Amino acid sequence: MYEVDKRLFVGMKISANLQAGLDNCARGTEHYLKEDKPEALQIVTMGGEKLIGRFLRDGFPVSDIDNVSRNVRSIVTLITQGRRIAEDSIQIYADCTVRSVV
Repeated sequence: MYEVDKRLFVGMKISANLQAGLDNCARGTEHYLKEDKPEALQIVTMGGEKLIGRFLRDGFPVSDIDNVSRNVRSIVTLITQGRRIAEDSIQIYADCTVRSVV
């Protein structure tokens, strides 16, 4: 477990239905959740909510936010074997302290 201070996170809340899809992820997609690479997604808790998404590096260009949103949706869809992810379900979160749960 680690803590990150004052970082932005682009992702979505994990519902019970989405959690079931993550628990039964498509074969060969586990690396999208387990690797410590920029393209991998992370599951974190923030403000009592469990979220899946990616942290933005400092100085991230605003013009690329849309690309990150599409990327998160695409990877979650791939991992959950085609589950439809609404465009407006991806949000930007900020908190003083974020704790990883994976």
